[in-house]
Amino acid sequence: MKKLFLMGFVALAFASCVSDKEVTPLTQEQKYEAAFEELVGGQINASVNWGFVNVQATAFDADGKYIGMRDANVNGNEWANYMEVPAALTETQKAVVRDWFQTHPNYEGASVNWSEFWVEQVYKGGTNPTEACPEAYTAGNGSTGIIGSAHMDKLTCGTGDEHINNFNYGDNKNWNGFTLMQNSSSECFGYITSESSEQKDDKYIIVSGDEIDESVAGMYFVGFDFESTGNEPNQQIAADGYYSDWIVRIVPGLYKNRQRVMVEDLIATDLSQIDKSDWDFNDAIFDVNFIDAYENNTNVKYAVITLWAAGGTKSLTIEGKEVHELFGQATSKMINTNASNGIDGLTPVIFRVYLGSTDYSKEYNANLITVKVGGTVLDAPEGKAPQKIVVSSNTKWMQERVIITEGYAKFAEYAKTNAPADWYKTVTDASKLY
Repeated sequence: MKKLFLMGFVALAFASCVSDKEVTPLTQEQKYEAAFEELVGGQINASVNWGFVNVQATAFDADGKYIGMRDANVNGNEWANYMEVPAALTETQKAVVRDWFQTHPNYEGASVNWSEFWVEQVYKGGTNPTEACPEAYTAGNGSTGIIGSAHMDKLTCGTGDEHINNFNYGDNKNWNGFTLMQNSSSECFGYITSESSEQKDDKYIIVSGDEIDESVAGMYFVGFDFESTGNEPNQQIAADGYYSDWIVRIVPGLYKNRQRVMVEDLIATDLSQIDKSDWDFNDAIFDVNFIDAYENNTNVKYAVITLWAAGGTKSLTIEGKEVHELFGQATSKMINTNASNGIDGLTPVIFRVYLGSTDYSKEYNANLITVKVGGTVLDAPEGKAPQKIVVSSNTKWMQERVIITEGYAKFAEYAKTNAPADWYKTVTDASKLY
């Protein structure tokens, strides 16, 4: 049986009337606040800000070099200063991935949606071929033994065919085999053939490591099949269906200075009765990192949004982007919350939002990011019932239909006393978190 708030405050409002004066109906915000205070067992502290504090942006100079948190670490331009750098694959892991691509021809891959991501070299085709997958081709003029990877001039990504620097001819010469792509796109991947200077955006697949082997679970790999369709016979080389001519790994690009926002959409519901288990604050889970950059002689501001989950079934947007659509799912589908009939294990979505021109002296607040359910803007007013809260980026969120106060022991106390500020570290039962 569902546990329901019976909204006794509404009945009390009418029962206390002793005259014929008209009773002013409660607003939606008042109903929401009363229900929230019933959840936490008392009045909201007037000073509680729900974690929404001003933060500094990750800043870059006119050449795109990292200059720290405004003036800090001005000489720092290492990726590890501002990004979570992924661990490199072992040679054993690379061999496992190579073997999978060499034994799964004509495979239909997956897709990912990232504006910031790492690219790591895995395998240069032709260096370890098999009898079934020789990675050598024959041209239309009869030339044989053509190694496809040697004729893949550039690695590209996105519909704009952006060059992934230092990846050429099936290889990578960058630091530790990685290149970092920022403000980019994983919508598609491709290469240019040196034979005919063609851009090939349709000869790749993206494969989840979950389908390959436990040792690479949670990772994603892009494999390419060489093809050239030029006008001359020596340029006419047919693809063989094996996507092992060049294999790279792609990894979501996560900024260190990000905050996690947990969203609750109950404000847009009928609040006359509330299923208590709806207070899970997982209707959207996303991280925010602000970026200051210098482009075209102007200081500009971005927010990088990393969307992790969509636990609601209403149309919810973040800066105008519908969260279910970003995951490629229907609005009715709950995502990454362990919901009945939901879908779990989807990789996060990363996208950039342009927030206009700015200057480096200003600080930013995650409350700048507009979240809406239909036409209702979700807010977190200081000292009022919140529709979203901010926590540290490593905080786990509630599973579907698990009340936030059952996951975190001090949440109710924080709402009533403004302490402890790190209530999200007081885990009651980790099995109830995602």
